[in-house]
Order: sequence, then C-alpha cells, then structure tokens
Amino acid sequence: MKKTIAACIAAAFAVNNVSTAFAEEVFMAPLVEQSVLLDIDADQFVVIVGERGHVLISENGDVFEQKRVPTQSTLTATTVVGDNIWAVGHDAVIIHSSDKGESWEVQQYQPDLQRPFLDVLFFDEMQGVAAGAYGLFYRTEDGGKTWNAERHATLLDPYDREYLEDIRKEDEAFYQQELESILPHINRITLDGNTLYLAGEAGLLAKSTDMGKSWERYSVDYTGSFFDIKPLDDNSVLAVGLRGNMFINHNESSWEYIQTCSTSTLNSILIGSDSVVYALGNNGKMVKANRPIPTSMRDPYANPVDCKPGEGISVSQIEDKAAILNAKQFKGLNLAVSANGVKTLNLK
Repeated sequence: MKKTIAACIAAAFAVNNVSTAFAEEVFMAPLVEQSVLLDIDADQFVVIVGERGHVLISENGDVFEQKRVPTQSTLTATTVVGDNIWAVGHDAVIIHSSDKGESWEVQQYQPDLQRPFLDVLFFDEMQGVAAGAYGLFYRTEDGGKTWNAERHATLLDPYDREYLEDIRKEDEAFYQQELESILPHINRITLDGNTLYLAGEAGLLAKSTDMGKSWERYSVDYTGSFFDIKPLDDNSVLAVGLRGNMFINHNESSWEYIQTCSTSTLNSILIGSDSVVYALGNNGKMVKANRPIPTSMRDPYANPVDCKPGEGISVSQIEDKAAILNAKQFKGLNLAVSANGVKTLNLK
C-alpha cells in the first residue's frame, strides 16, 4: 500500500508540563478490587488501573495490592516494560514507576487541556506514545522525562482532510486550530512487531510502519467508534466497537463485517488461542468466534428478530452483567477489568 506522506504535524514545542497543583495522593480504598477498573497489562506481574487513581499490582494474578500514587485522576490505561509502569488518564495525566509500582512520579498533568488520555504504549524503556480525546497524541524518547505533542492529520477521513487543506492555503493558524478541534478520539493503539494499529472514533482504523510518526487510515464502511484493533496473524486484523460491531481485514483488502447478533458495545479483543478469539464488552457480553471467522453482508436496518450469527460465533454473559473493559492472559488465568472490579473469566 502507498505509504502515507506528511501524515503528522508536530507541535512546536516539547512538553514537560507538570503542574505543582496536581491532585492529592490517591485514596486507599478498602474495596478497591470491586471498584470501576478500566485497563490491565501484564508481563512478569499484573498492573490494573481505574477510577480515582486506583492502581493495583499482583505477582500471581490472585492477590492484588493497591499502590500509593500521586494522583486522584481517573486512570484509563496502563503499560508495562520490565519493571517500568506507565499509567495515563483524565486531566491529561501520565504517571510512571520504575520499580514495579513501589514509587511514582508525575510526568504529565494538564487539567486545563480538558482532554483525557485513553491509551499508552511503550516500545521499550525509552520510547513510547500516549493518545486520547480529540486526536491527543504525545511522544517521548527519554522514558517520559519530556513529551512532544503531535497532530496527525491523516487520521481524518478524506473529506475532512480536503476541507482542511483548502483552509491551509489561506490561513495556517486557522488550519491548526481547526485540525485540533476535529481530530477524532483515539481509543486504542496496538503494537505488532514493527507495525502499530490504531482504533478510534468515527470509523477510525489506521496503521503505521514507523512507530506512529506517520499513519495510513483504512477505508471501512462504518462510521461508528472502534475501541480495539488487533492482528490475529500475519494476514488478518480484527477490530471491534460500538453496538457490537466487528470487522475483519484479510491481506490488506477491504474490511468485512462479522455478524454476532449482539448489540452490546465491544471494548476489547482477547486472543484465546490460534483457533478462538473473544470480544469483550458492555453488559458483561463475551463474543466467542472460532477461526476462520465467518463474514456476512452488513445490513444496519435488518430486523434483529431475524438475526442469525455466523457459524462458529456464540455470545455469553458473565453473571453480574458488568461491562468488561479489557483482559489479559497471565499464568493460565484470563484476568479482566470491569465496572465491578477484577474478574477471572471462565472461557470455554
């Protein structure tokens, strides 16, 4: 595919903006494992983050300990590299620990920005990106000591880009202002080898082969939000989103619709094995899809009573029906975070 040209417009300054007035230290909640938890990551240990600055650490996936962190801002995403942990969230906050959560520093805090970070991903201990609402996209190459703000115009659909280019010919300052106001929310960034995949608002799916410095937007026949995107193998990429929508792309061709007959929003993808994929979502719904995943014609006006899921696709629901936000496999466990806290999923 043709490589994107001039996909990114970098902000004119590097950001190392840590307000001296950041929120007080997190409240140590006695029922923290049952609170609203929004993201999970795992390597040699598990990290979970959530509302009011909650951070939980586990070495075995069974016993969790809340850590004291220097923020009460809701944390929406986390990533682990070695002993390093980064967590991001509301108030454009980024916090970091280099010792498995024992001590923390605030690397970024900009409540006046009024935009949350929604995901964070580090490629190694020095290089990483954080992304969020209205195209919020920051990069660091020094472990988070400084962050550079970027704006990626190629994440917009072609019509918006054409509109902006017309403006740019007349007024560069107004172009920058409009670009910042119409960029879509970035909900998830996934790394696979040297390729980054991105899922976001208004039908946004994109890929990058240079660690997010330039992006190529996919064309997909859907204008709702996507919340996760993951490659299944060398040839297939799966994306899930609003109202139960699932799409798959084979060999860089067109995106095809997957009929599940479930309208619950899907928040994340968990690859169970080489033959099974799970999409996890609101109302405690879990969509199981046996591979190869069958595709169908998409008809948004079809009567749901007549709906039949594709062959090998089934939908189940956890007992308390709590929204499932994300999940990771760790030491034989399928650990998930939900609106009702930590869950161990029974996937059969």
